[in-house]
Amino acid sequence: MASKDGQTLPTKEGSLFRQVVKFYETKQYKKAIKAADQVLKKFPDHGETLAMKGLTLNNMDPSKKEEAYELARRGIKNNLKSHVTWHVYGLLYRGDQNYDEAIKCYKNALRIDKENYQILRDLSNLQIQMRDISGFVETRTTMLGLKASNKSHWISFAIAHHLNGSHQLAAHALKTYEDMQEEVPPSEAYEHSEMILYRALVLEEGGQTQEALAYLDASKDLIKDRIGLLEQRGRLLLKLPEEREAAEDVYRKLLALNPDNHRYHEGLRAALQLEPDENGQWSEEQLQRLEELYDQLAKQYSRSNAVQRIPLNFKVGVAFEDAADAYVRKFLNKGIPSLFSDLKAIYRDPAKRDSLGSLMQRLLKSLENTGFLPPLRNHDSGPQPPGPQAKLWALYYLAQHYDKLGQTGDALAAVQRCIEEAPDLPDVYTVQSRIAKHAGDLEAAVAAACKAESLDLADRYLNSSAAKALFRAGRIEDAEAMAAKFTKHGDQLNGLTEMQCMWYEIECGNAYMRRREYGKALKKLLAVVKHFEDFQEDQFDFHSYCVRKMTLRAYVEMLRMEDNLHHNVFYSKAAWAAIQVYLELDRAPASAANAASAQDAADAKLSPEELKRLKQKRRKEQQKQKKEAESAAAAQKKEAEAAKAASKEKGGTPKKQAGVAAKEKDTDPDGDQLAKVADPLAEAVKLVRTLKEFSADRLQTHLLAFEVYLRRGKLLLALQAVKRALQVSGANHPQVHCLVVRFCQAAESQQEAVKEEPVVAEVINSEVQQLLAGKSLAEYNQGFLEQHGSDSLLHRAAAAEMMALLDPNSKAKAVQVIVKRGGLVGGGVAADALRHADAVAVHALLQDTLGDSAAAQEWKQRCSKVFRWSGFFEGADRLHLDVTTTDTAAAQANGVADAMKKVSLSN
Repeated sequence: MASKDGQTLPTKEGSLFRQVVKFYETKQYKKAIKAADQVLKKFPDHGETLAMKGLTLNNMDPSKKEEAYELARRGIKNNLKSHVTWHVYGLLYRGDQNYDEAIKCYKNALRIDKENYQILRDLSNLQIQMRDISGFVETRTTMLGLKASNKSHWISFAIAHHLNGSHQLAAHALKTYEDMQEEVPPSEAYEHSEMILYRALVLEEGGQTQEALAYLDASKDLIKDRIGLLEQRGRLLLKLPEEREAAEDVYRKLLALNPDNHRYHEGLRAALQLEPDENGQWSEEQLQRLEELYDQLAKQYSRSNAVQRIPLNFKVGVAFEDAADAYVRKFLNKGIPSLFSDLKAIYRDPAKRDSLGSLMQRLLKSLENTGFLPPLRNHDSGPQPPGPQAKLWALYYLAQHYDKLGQTGDALAAVQRCIEEAPDLPDVYTVQSRIAKHAGDLEAAVAAACKAESLDLADRYLNSSAAKALFRAGRIEDAEAMAAKFTKHGDQLNGLTEMQCMWYEIECGNAYMRRREYGKALKKLLAVVKHFEDFQEDQFDFHSYCVRKMTLRAYVEMLRMEDNLHHNVFYSKAAWAAIQVYLELDRAPASAANAASAQDAADAKLSPEELKRLKQKRRKEQQKQKKEAESAAAAQKKEAEAAKAASKEKGGTPKKQAGVAAKEKDTDPDGDQLAKVADPLAEAVKLVRTLKEFSADRLQTHLLAFEVYLRRGKLLLALQAVKRALQVSGANHPQVHCLVVRFCQAAESQQEAVKEEPVVAEVINSEVQQLLAGKSLAEYNQGFLEQHGSDSLLHRAAAAEMMALLDPNSKAKAVQVIVKRGGLVGGGVAADALRHADAVAVHALLQDTLGDSAAAQEWKQRCSKVFRWSGFFEGADRLHLDVTTTDTAAAQANGVADAMKKVSLSN
């Protein structure tokens, strides 16, 4: 280890080098540096000492990273055949999370010292972190050969083969180690139990169901996790048709332990062969057996919510109405606000949706007329006495029901009656805010959400709802002040980022994007992307911890969760928004040029004296900004020196001693550098690649991928986005139709460029013919309009937009497609269901893309009669509230309360 160009150091210097290693391992970095300098004073080219000094410097002071890397490189250059220098270089890369380079360094080190246990261990951790499973198997096999008596090596060897798909070999390794143990000490009983369950899991996933079941039955006395044992046996028995009765018995035992676990209900129904077909339908025989089953379970578990809720999924007609009537009364009588959220999934069935609305109206009418709930059908009992606020909660449900159906007037009238019943109930104002948001009245949504928050200042959910409403209304500063109430004083923005509060960052990023402040938008949105990188990094320490603690099933589950981490909806939303920002920045150079030209033109109109004063003013502003930047840099330097001085006095690193002062300063707090990226589309491509891999089941991914690749001139990748969008949503989707037309037009316009690559040209021409089914682009678009023009407003708008794209001279005709068939001529808006967001999109299409201001204005006037609460369409019934500040809780509460007194949200 302590060698100088292949020769051993003298005794004194060799001893000093060993002290360097010892001091580093015990984190006595100053002593390690001092000892290394003593060696280098006599042997300045000793590679291993140079490398160790670099590693120590990097750990002691991260600001000296470049010096540390330079020392490590010098160490390798001076001693290329030392495993120590390569290992140290790998440790530096690992510390910077550059795992690919670290793995290369470790492999170089192993070429020199093939059996170095420490390097093998570090390499295996990086391989599983990077999911180099074949390399992980090889490394773990080597480690097992070196120390076959070590339990963790056997376990890791089995995990490696399990992840590699070699289930039989993994199970055999676990059995071999189990047979090697003569006796399991009581202190290791739990760890041994987990190993048994893990081996059974490996056998199960390897298709050895009978063997896994027999193994569990033989080892059941050694298993401590009794519920885990039952769950695993239940899964195994379900896979054996001849063991369905035994599976039923297992799941009934599990239901006795937890009758509200829906997975246990699914297992019981599977054991009884009561699962629906691929269309989600049950046969008549199955429906009868299901009713009998849940009638029996209802008697057995009368207090279980799941037992009463699940029958609503399969019952129909009168049976559904009776079951729903019995179910909702408990919620109304006890005042449980989550009833609508619980039943919202049923609204996919129009018949059940209407039944629930009629049921709640009937219950409300009875409460208002008699003060009692009507008697249950097929029950001998008469009218039932209601809970103290049953009427309030019936109105509360109906407000959400009407909002779901798009009946804004009825929803607002119902919620206003709720306010009259309970003016101090925050939940009511939360629903009122949601209804106003759906109706397009963002300011009313803000007022209601802030009113709810003011009624319970300790409720974080209400605070978050108010902040979201403020962001969506474009009041970013007020929203940040609202969200800051639950963060450390004076550090609200950093606090929310450190807490990885992703809903806040996404909403804030979207708000800045709407303001066209793209740097700040990217700052927030890319912070969410960074959180997911941190989530992946956080798994690193668990690779050895979980094996040591024998939490093997949880470990494998965690690895699989991490493998699919970027499918999370928060990541998708942040990445989509960031890509949209980059697309806007790609248009920015033209915008900047236009702005500069406009500024020059404005300057040219000034008199010489006015122009001189303007230039002086600009020069003063520049000098002021420069001084402020210099002052900030000086203050930062002073803080760093103070932290360093404190560290010297008290010992330890500046970070530990200086606390907040030692935090790394954000050099780009407003994202200005992010917005000045040289190639925005290249940055967008990085996000698109991740989304294509992990969020390929979401249409928005392919819509944005198409836009990015089309702008970069990558026709094959744009074609891939079109085909995947077709797989996700089909050719009937209006946005997918636009993609097909735009791609085919781009393919035609770039034929000459593509001809230089015959294979690419052949593929694209073939796909274009297949997409258009042999029609011309105009015929294809006209066919879409004729086939789907009556489906929805968006289908007509998509056809009209493509009509104008294919023939700019046909814009007037495209406007008529929307105007005549969209309801601008005649008494009202379209007869089809019209969402507020769709109406806004059509207005933008008429105003911007088709350039018909008159038609856009007429559309706005017509929509104002339908969306009477919309701020965008300036509806007559929108609320005009004077709530302008959220600086303090008192001002917030008083301002909103005064405004709400003037509001009447009646139909």
